Amino acid sequence: MILKMIDLSLMAEHLPVHKAELDKLASYICNIQNTEVKQVATEQYMVMRNHVKVMVALMNPVQNENIGVNDLHKWEPVEINCHQSSIGISQDDMLIELAASAETMANKNFNSGLRMKADNVRNIHVHMALQQMMILNRYIALMDKLTKNTAPESSRIEQEETYHTFKNMFNF
Repeated sequence: MILKMIDLSLMAEHLPVHKAELDKLASYICNIQNTEVKQVATEQYMVMRNHVKVMVALMNPVQNENIGVNDLHKWEPVEINCHQSSIGISQDDMLIELAASAETMANKNFNSGLRMKADNVRNIHVHMALQQMMILNRYIALMDKLTKNTAPESSRIEQEETYHTFKNMFNF
């Protein structure tokens, strides 16, 4: 199948972002000390590497009609060569950055998917976004466990006042 130019362009624009993210993830994986964080980061690396493989296959006009959402679940083990030295970023900051990367990739995949024309290409990108969101949720759980939460809590009074404001605004 010959793709619409928008589908091809969005993937061509997105693949270099994946390359940069994969390189960053590899660097982080080599420097992460917490085994739980390292496991999630490694799984994110495998997921993103598979996303690249699927997108490249979608570009192939001979093969792309046979590529579907199930291809997103065909992860392959990876070997990351850790020859570089320390990257000079704290463990907490790496975890925060990993979560931010997963969120960014989820947004990019979802927004691209909304604009794509071929059904399988669009569906694959929406599922890529969901995979990144699941990874993000795991990073958030690890941040809750391992780092100090800096988001201030609201009080019951503040929450009830806000609730009543909007309940009244919409006449509920």
